[in-house]
Amino acid sequence: MQKKLYPVRGYVCGILSGATWGLDAVLLGVAMAMAPFVENKILVAGGAILASALHDVFSAIWLAIYMGYKGRLRELWPAFKTRDGRYCALAALFGGPLAMTFYVLAIGVGGAALTANVTAIYPLLGTVLAVLILKERTGLQTWLGIVLCVIGIMVMGYMPSDNGNANVMGGIAFALVAAIGWATEGVVCGYGMKEGRVDPMLALLIREVVSGTAYILLVAPIFLKGFGNVFSGTAAVFAHVPCWIVIVVTALIGMSSFGCWYTSIDNIGAAKALCLNVTYSFWAVIFTLLLALFVPQYVTGNITLHIVIGSVLMLVGVSLANLYHANRL
Repeated sequence: MQKKLYPVRGYVCGILSGATWGLDAVLLGVAMAMAPFVENKILVAGGAILASALHDVFSAIWLAIYMGYKGRLRELWPAFKTRDGRYCALAALFGGPLAMTFYVLAIGVGGAALTANVTAIYPLLGTVLAVLILKERTGLQTWLGIVLCVIGIMVMGYMPSDNGNANVMGGIAFALVAAIGWATEGVVCGYGMKEGRVDPMLALLIREVVSGTAYILLVAPIFLKGFGNVFSGTAAVFAHVPCWIVIVVTALIGMSSFGCWYTSIDNIGAAKALCLNVTYSFWAVIFTLLLALFVPQYVTGNITLHIVIGSVLMLVGVSLANLYHANRL
């Protein structure tokens, strides 16, 4: 009887992962619209990378506090030594520094619209990998649902005027790497948790520690041209109290999002979890509308008809991909 609850938990956590990641993206945008990121010379050039780095570092701190409270921090190092833990660490490198770094590069080279269109294929890539590597069974309706989700994202992100002076081929190349990174993270993590020796929260702790460490020691120094600039940029952020508070709170929400996503992968598989997680674009629209009511000065862009249409397509796609399978689990 209790076993039947696991799929329900997987679907609920999958939906929550999308909702919280949508909120995470909106709040991170708020932080990057604040004074340090628009006035400091270092952050104007490399602010997106540093914001991503601080996000993952504080997510790791929040999770370490939680796991310490649960008395589970001592499990981290032994988990790193296991085969399952090493797969989770590998997934962290694919989804954190690799995917996010190339995502930011793609926006800079090819424009936001092009990047949104290309990275939208990551659920499809993840499903293909889940079928090939994890041997997950995926029916026609799941594929159709995921395609609708991807079309929805493409409709929401399509703004031709953004791409006037873009390096299209370079943007496509970088965005494809980002999409592959996110898709691979879900599948590799699912493979690491497949035997049950590493549970979702321990896998997430490995993920955040590895990603945060790689960002601070490797990615941020490379893109900000040295540890000195990383330190100066971080100091500028912490000198502005509202900015670092937003980043710290956003990191907590991001940690919760990944916790829900990893739990969803563990319970219903990477293919369906990816489809639910990708609804973050829809939730970002909802939270942007709410934010515009209270602090419109931090909201960039407008909610247009193509965004609304894309959101509806996404909801239909998720329903089609998941409801058909609910009675088979």
